[in-house]
Amino acid sequence: MEQLDAQVSNFIELTMSYYTTRSMANIHLTRQCYRDMSLALSTPVPDSIVIKNDRIIGQDDNSIPIRHYLPKHLSIHENLQVVYFHGGGFIVGDLDTHDDVCAGIADTCGINLVSVDYRLAPEHQYPCDIKDCLSLVDGLLAQGKFIILVGDSAGANLAACVANARSNYTETQLLGQILIYPVLAHNELTQSMNEHANAPLLTKEHMTFYHASRVGGDTLNIPEKDPLYCPLQASSFNALPESYLFPAQIDPLYDDCKLYAQALKNAGVKVENYSEIGIGLVHGYLRARHISDKAAFNFKKICETVSTIGREHAIKSSCAP
Repeated sequence: MEQLDAQVSNFIELTMSYYTTRSMANIHLTRQCYRDMSLALSTPVPDSIVIKNDRIIGQDDNSIPIRHYLPKHLSIHENLQVVYFHGGGFIVGDLDTHDDVCAGIADTCGINLVSVDYRLAPEHQYPCDIKDCLSLVDGLLAQGKFIILVGDSAGANLAACVANARSNYTETQLLGQILIYPVLAHNELTQSMNEHANAPLLTKEHMTFYHASRVGGDTLNIPEKDPLYCPLQASSFNALPESYLFPAQIDPLYDDCKLYAQALKNAGVKVENYSEIGIGLVHGYLRARHISDKAAFNFKKICETVSTIGREHAIKSSCAP
């Protein structure tokens, strides 16, 4: 395994100190450990951000909690909306665990952001998670919002699936997607899945458990050729919006970005895979942005990418007849 620098090693040690075990057999304990870790490593929400909690009605007539992050001073028009999908292997995470990440993006970019508390497995099986994400995005599209999709890990999977499902809006309202150490494939055949099978914060065993939990506890139930489950199962990629990938090198999912980027390039979609700046980083590095210089650089680049997409849209809009 590649050498970890002292800052990343410190982040790993801090993260693992909140886990009594790496076993996920007790889902309630796992969620509590993840929540405790997330809140302990979080930073205060800036005073420049107004937070508004709300709910929407989902496709199954369920009530879905959402959270708006509203900068007091917008850099770009209020009709621009970042939609954030949190990570957590489809089984952990909520609005609070990624609160400071969302606030940080909204504050740095000066763009309105909304996060969604989609339903989690194993209590709620696929496709409950993607249905909730689509419910939020569809509502925003109906309001005429211009959307940038952002997600980390499992949330990046959901973002990419939303992008594919609503790709008919690419030329109008869906401006781009930013995927951070994303889950884009479901198989275990990639080089990185084997090379980093026992990576510090995400293992091959974890991924097998996550995928199984999402579909009834058995990987044999994983759907095939279902682009709402797995982005790389799509039959076509040519209508996707411009895409930006931020993998972590020491991560079983590292090669997912390579595969996805190649599929998009072959389809003629604008895509950037920022693999070089992820060297020496591990899965979950967003939480290390105040600990690790490398993680901080990646977070800065992520925010710059969001801002650039927004500015380019604003310029195009101002030039439109």
